[in-house]
Amino acid sequence: MEKQSKILLYISCFILVYWFLTKLIDLYDYAIIGAIYELTALIFLFATFLMPILALVFWIKSKFSTKIKIISPVIISIISILVMIYFPFLYEN
Repeated sequence: MEKQSKILLYISCFILVYWFLTKLIDLYDYAIIGAIYELTALIFLFATFLMPILALVFWIKSKFSTKIKIISPVIISIISILVMIYFPFLYEN
C-alpha cells in the first residue's frame, strides 16, 4: 500500500504542475509547446478526474488511515481540478 500511495502522490503532483504550466505559459506562442499541449490535454483531463477517485479508493482500502501519504493525493487532485477550472490565465492575450 505504501508504494501505491507514493506513485499516486507523484502522479498527482505531475498533473498539478501540468495545469499550472498551461496557465502560466502562452502555449500558442511556441509551436512545439502548443502541439505537445494539444496532444496531451485530453489525457491529462481524463487523469485529472480519475486521480481523486483512485486516491479515494486506496484511502478507503487503508481503512481511512490518517497517514499523510495516503491523504495527500486526494488533496492534490482536488487542487488540480480547482486550478484547471478556476485559475486564470496569467499571460496577456
